[in-house]
Amino acid sequence: MTNEYLTVQQVADRLGLDVKTVQNKMSQGVLVRGVHWFRPRGMYPRFKWSAIIAWLEERESPAEGEPTAQAGDLISAIPMSRGYRLGSGR
Repeated sequence: MTNEYLTVQQVADRLGLDVKTVQNKMSQGVLVRGVHWFRPRGMYPRFKWSAIIAWLEERESPAEGEPTAQAGDLISAIPMSRGYRLGSGR
């Protein structure tokens, strides 16, 4: 049986991450309070598993406006930190 609300440790175990990595994602705002996790009064944070699944699947799809790889592409442009793509000529 799958529990819908999980502790930090349980989420880390299911995702194959360290607890510290999950905590870092919480503090960086990658995992959003009120969307991905909640802190009921008198309890430690709880994660909503369906929201974590949605986040994982969202991250898998390309961002809007981002080129998608075609079947004949050998290599796609490499995204760089300032928004340009190495190898795209932009």
